[in-house]
Parts: sequence; structure tokens; C-alpha cells
Amino acid sequence: MLLTNTSRGRFRRSTAFAVAFGATVAFALAGCGTGTGGTQTSTPPPPSSTAPSTTPASTTPAPAPVTITMWHYLTDRADLMQKLADEYKAQTGVTVKMELISSGDTLGQKFQAAAQSKTLPDLCAAWAGVGDKTAPYAKEGLIANLKGKIDAAPWSANVDPSLLPGLTFPEGNTYGVDPGPYFVPIDTNNMQFLYNKDLFAQAKITAVPTTWAEFLDAGKKLKAIGVAPFVAGFGSWVVDAFAQVYMWNMIGQDKLTSTFTGKTPYTDQAWVDFLDLFVQMRDAGILADGILADDDPAAESLFVQGQAGMIFDGSWAIGVFASQDPNFKNYGVFFPPSAGTFPVKIPGGVGALAFAVGTSPHLAEAEAFLQWLTEGPQQAEYANSSFNLPSNPTVASQQNLSDNLKTFSQGMTSLIPALPQGMSGPVDTTMQKGIQDIIAGKATPKDVAERMQLANTTGQAQ
Repeated sequence: MLLTNTSRGRFRRSTAFAVAFGATVAFALAGCGTGTGGTQTSTPPPPSSTAPSTTPASTTPAPAPVTITMWHYLTDRADLMQKLADEYKAQTGVTVKMELISSGDTLGQKFQAAAQSKTLPDLCAAWAGVGDKTAPYAKEGLIANLKGKIDAAPWSANVDPSLLPGLTFPEGNTYGVDPGPYFVPIDTNNMQFLYNKDLFAQAKITAVPTTWAEFLDAGKKLKAIGVAPFVAGFGSWVVDAFAQVYMWNMIGQDKLTSTFTGKTPYTDQAWVDFLDLFVQMRDAGILADGILADDDPAAESLFVQGQAGMIFDGSWAIGVFASQDPNFKNYGVFFPPSAGTFPVKIPGGVGALAFAVGTSPHLAEAEAFLQWLTEGPQQAEYANSSFNLPSNPTVASQQNLSDNLKTFSQGMTSLIPALPQGMSGPVDTTMQKGIQDIIAGKATPKDVAERMQLANTTGQAQ
């Protein structure tokens, strides 16, 4: 993909760490960073066994209450983060001081400056995930390695196993970072279909589509009542996310892998059949007027205004709809209808991330708070209040989530997996432009497949 709702656009295929981190980091990492949260007070040693104590045991001072500081940029849920911190203090006595930074980029800059001045917090929301922007800090221990903690019982039960690759610097990474999970997922996201229940009732559609034929039929019925059947931000990255769903469903993992590694050409009939889905939508007349000009927010506005029956969108849409029109509630979520013979997979992954600062004098308390945030009750409260999906896989079935959050959350078991090698950038660009040309009637599926193969051969988008 950050899904504050900055995670839109994260659904791009990526290969394993392709470029070693070579930039010079403009700060002295060695010995950097001390936590700022609270003052640690030592408890006096026990009385000597050879000299009776003259101080009653009851007068021995207790350790000072611990305060830990967390920096975050989650401006849309600052009140929620503070509420969770207050609940944690009531349960444990540990104060978590929340400090809001204006944006993820600003947070990254502030963290770098604090590393230089040794004024780091104890906890921090991550401005970037596994990669070159965080590798220097992980390498020097400023981001704590959680190996044997988040990936081991009991903490591991709180984290969906499918998320671990997105939290982990793998063995043999090109950054020289010790392998292990360094980040904690606060929430997740994925993309599915949403539908207007009132419009479905008016169009006499009695069930959500589960097959491609049913999807096209539903679109025709919606068109008959005078509304746009299907909207999506096909003028933006959303067309690529939608395409990924049906690449996996129509072409399948084995042939995708074979194509991406150069063994199968993009002119193979399976690719042509996949591209023909866009012809079918166009010819069925189910695409909203102007769909090629719409980005995701534009499509969302049409849907929330009741002008469209279906939309392909991310789980963040729930929060967007609530913000645009709190009274717009009669809508539902359904899994993408199958058009092929292979399993349907959907784009998605981790959303907001956090980490413990490895040099914090209260590292244990910092890690304990992050573990608490991933437990079921807190995850359910976070999801229902922020409209973001929980990262805890038990929440959908064991906690009280809204129906739409629950449906989105259940889709986390069907995410598009990472492949050792993905579609190259030039081919991806060519495919997106080609799909738009198909919808506009300017190209055929065969034309676009040939363009993609040429882009793959030349390394240049067509």
C-alpha cells in the first residue's frame, strides 16, 4: 500500500528487497537514543543479613510510577488513542503519554532529529514499514527487534500470521538488519465490493453476486432503475487493484509466476481472457459514466450520495462514508464475485504500524503496551471507533464488530500473496493504460496483451 487513509495506493506489487540501502544517514547512530518517558527510581537493596535493619519494611519506598511516551501521526483518531492510553493506565498503573505529530513524513523527520539529540520516545507509530526508510534505525537497535516476542505465544495469537512478512526484515535482507519482526500492526485493510441495499431492493436484486454472470446481471438491473450500476476510481491506481483480483482468479498463481519470470508470454490466452472482463463490463453497460476520470474519492462521493449501486473500494471507505454522511448506513460488503476457476484473492495488508524504541529504559513497558493494543477487546474498540480493520484475527468472530467491518475483516484470510518476482513496472503501467483503452473502446484485449509483452521485452511502457 498510509490507511489513516494514507494507505490508499499501497496495493502495488513488490519484489523482495531489490536495492540495498546505500544512502548516507545524516546522523550519528552509534549510541543514539534514550527514552524520555518517566524517571526510573531504584528500589533500595534488601537489608543485610549480618546487620539488622533499623528501617521497617513498610517504609521501603515503592518504585516510582512509570510513564512512557508514544509519538504518532494518527490525527483522525487522536482522541481514541488517548482513550486507550487512559484505559491502560487504569488497568496497569503505567501512563502512556500520547504526542500527536502532524503527519507521517514529519514524524520521520522528528525521529531522526531525536536520534541525534538522544531524546527519542519509548514508542512510535511507523512512518514507513520494512524497507530502506527504517532499516538504518532497525540495524542500530533504535527500532526494537521483537523476534521471539510478537511471533511467539502468547502475543502471536493476537497477530494474523499473514501479516508477519510485512512486519519482518527477512533472513539475508540487503540492508544488513538482523532478521526478525520489528513492527506491530495496529490495524489492517483490504479491498472488496460494497453495495447500496436500498438500490438493490429497488432493482429487485435479492442476493449479492457471487459469480461474474450474477455481477453483470445485477449491474443491468441497477441500470434499469436509472442509477450508475458500478463505480470505482478507474482513473487512478484502483484500476490496478481491481485487475489484481481477477489476474489471480482468471490466470492463477502458477501461470502468473511463469509469466513474471519470462517463461510464459503476456499474449497467452489466459491473459487475453482476463483482459476481456473489461470488455464484458463495458458492453453490459454497467460502468458509470466518467469512470475513467474518477479517482477513489470521486467514486466514493457518488456512492455515498446514492447515485451508484456498487463500488470496488477499500475498508477505509466505511470511515469515509461516515464522515461524508453519518446518515448513510444502509449498505453492505461482499467478496469479489468469481469470474474464473482459481481462488479469488484480494489486495490488502497492514495499515498503521508501531514500534518500540530499542534504547528506551522502559522497553519492557513499551512492548507490553503494544501487546495490549493487539488484544481482542482493544482491537474491537479501535476498529469500531476508527472504522479500520483489526489486526487481531480473532476479533471478527469473538468480538462485537459492525457487520461491514466484520465482512471486510473476514477477507483478511484471502489476501493476494507476495510472489518472489512480480509484474515489472513498465508492464504494469502498460496494463493499466491498456485497460483504460479497452473501456474507452480504443483497444482490444489482444492489442493490450501484445503491448504488455512488448513492454516486458523492451523494458519500456507502451
